[in-house]
Amino acid sequence: FIQRFIREIPHQEIGWQFVNVLDANASHITLSKAREQMNEMHPADLADIIASIPRHNIQQMLESLDTETAGEAIHELDPDLRIQVISQLTSDHASDILEEMDPDEAADVLGDLPEEKAKELLGLMDADDAEDIQELMEHEDDTVGGLMTNEFVVISAGMTVGEALQTLRSQAEEIEMIFYAYLLDNDEKLLGVVSIRELLINDPSLPITEIITEQIKRVSINSEPEEILEIIAKYDLFAVPVIDQDGKMAGVVTIDDIVEIFLPHALKRKRHPS
Repeated sequence: FIQRFIREIPHQEIGWQFVNVLDANASHITLSKAREQMNEMHPADLADIIASIPRHNIQQMLESLDTETAGEAIHELDPDLRIQVISQLTSDHASDILEEMDPDEAADVLGDLPEEKAKELLGLMDADDAEDIQELMEHEDDTVGGLMTNEFVVISAGMTVGEALQTLRSQAEEIEMIFYAYLLDNDEKLLGVVSIRELLINDPSLPITEIITEQIKRVSINSEPEEILEIIAKYDLFAVPVIDQDGKMAGVVTIDDIVEIFLPHALKRKRHPS
């Protein structure tokens, strides 16, 4: 399964049409694309631009992006460059960006920073957002707990398919990737899972229990990433639920996180400081 993602990635130069230098000795740049156009670019392309421009121009570029887009672009950067970028921002701006990021990505970024700086930024964030991020930062990077996100769609046994879809829609804006919805009991124990495809193709009036799968592939929070890779490859899954020491569902690991780890190093798109 993972082989589908391992292919030649063509080399791409970042066109300087994105950036208009005012003169040879200018100490600042002006972005030739309008703010709304910049915000429509893919975060990976924005990260390539950030890595290509002079360090003192990065803050100006990030101020041209909305906080969500800026966060996605920062997460795409090499860890060393992330630290440089965050250190250039005011603490308020940095914390605003981190709040808009998915918790697992924000945890990655904060984990790169000195402990005191990370604590300062967490202290400026919304309490609930900071709590979600701190929870993820407690796990080792090389474990499933360090890879997972604690944002996922939860449904209940009394729902119909239509009600489950409505629940999904209400939560979708806050969750980066949605492949499945998870049925939990009152103690947050995992009872079943249903794919988004099954929700879409079935009658909205059908009880959700009619299409729930109870045979669930899962891993513990301290498992090795290789275990997730084996499950994804064997069963053609896009995400695997993670269970904590108390048997509760703690999060999910999605296929993009696993691909990022196991894709050969030479093919990874990394942005390094110049």
